[in-house]
Amino acid sequence: MNSRQDSEKILNSYGFFVSPDELNPEETLDARIVRRREQKWLDMFARWTYFIPSRFDKVKSRCRKGIPASVRGQAWYHLSMAKYRQENADRHCLSGRLFSYYLTKKPDARIIDDINKDLPRAFPEHEMFQSDSCGQQSLSDVLTSYAVHDPEVGYCQAHAPIASILLMHLPPEQAFWVFVQINEEYVKGYFSDQLMAVKVDALATGILVEQISPKGYRLLSKLNVDPLLYTIDWYMTLFSRTYAAPKLYRILDMFFCEGVKILFRIALVIVRETLEVGPSNIVQRAHRCDNDMDLAALIKQTAKQIPLDDLIEKMAKLPVTDLDLAKACKKARQQLAEDLQARANRRK
Repeated sequence: MNSRQDSEKILNSYGFFVSPDELNPEETLDARIVRRREQKWLDMFARWTYFIPSRFDKVKSRCRKGIPASVRGQAWYHLSMAKYRQENADRHCLSGRLFSYYLTKKPDARIIDDINKDLPRAFPEHEMFQSDSCGQQSLSDVLTSYAVHDPEVGYCQAHAPIASILLMHLPPEQAFWVFVQINEEYVKGYFSDQLMAVKVDALATGILVEQISPKGYRLLSKLNVDPLLYTIDWYMTLFSRTYAAPKLYRILDMFFCEGVKILFRIALVIVRETLEVGPSNIVQRAHRCDNDMDLAALIKQTAKQIPLDDLIEKMAKLPVTDLDLAKACKKARQQLAEDLQARANRRK
């Protein structure tokens, strides 16, 4: 931090340097409640193989309340099953630890160059990622190791903010394995060359908007708003470029427990709030938009204005079931496949 403006910034309780007027009220739970919650999580870790199959609803409830900061990293490590993925991989690694082995290898030089360019951009306002801190090296280790682990995907710019968030909570080796799980279990295919998986989920979001907000859907259709315009950054970065701590961390608590449907439900609440049921000034402004870019920008702006407790409550009440989501994704895959085939036929 070199400028006078930077020198006046304050380190908040999440490790971010913020200006005094950016200091928001922190989570103010009674210390006794926090300690009880911490102990409950420690008890669950000790009996994890019992809680996940037998008392998953209890785990989900505790995630929705918010995981205590002191155990959040280990909770993500367990919820994502990264702990067991790592243990299994290390058992079959001749050198004993697969992450350490990956660190001895180098991905393509172009990938290394891309990663090095992005390192200074990854949360430079966080104490871990200042130019003289160790965080950038840890981030490089996680990202280059993943590029070695999955050379087909390699590196994508959206990887850096996700890996950075993990490193704020976990040591590099554990962060790497959670990152593997995100890419290969939670949002598999999001970072492929054609981005087909994220395109499917974006289109499925649009299909579900028609179900929960017909009025909003008509406006989106009228202006020909591609759902990718407002969802791609949300989904590919797990909302890490939209929300700050602690809101982002609470969202990730739910994401690691319940999966990608959390991303859908957040997106649907935001769109519905913007286009139909939110504050009248926002809804009116939305219906005065006369082009797709302005409306998409308003949707993304509205996302930042919904208080966390309201967002969680509205997500729980959203009239969308897991079956609805599965049907929407199936319909989206079929529609994209037909579109690709039509384009291929036109080129003949």
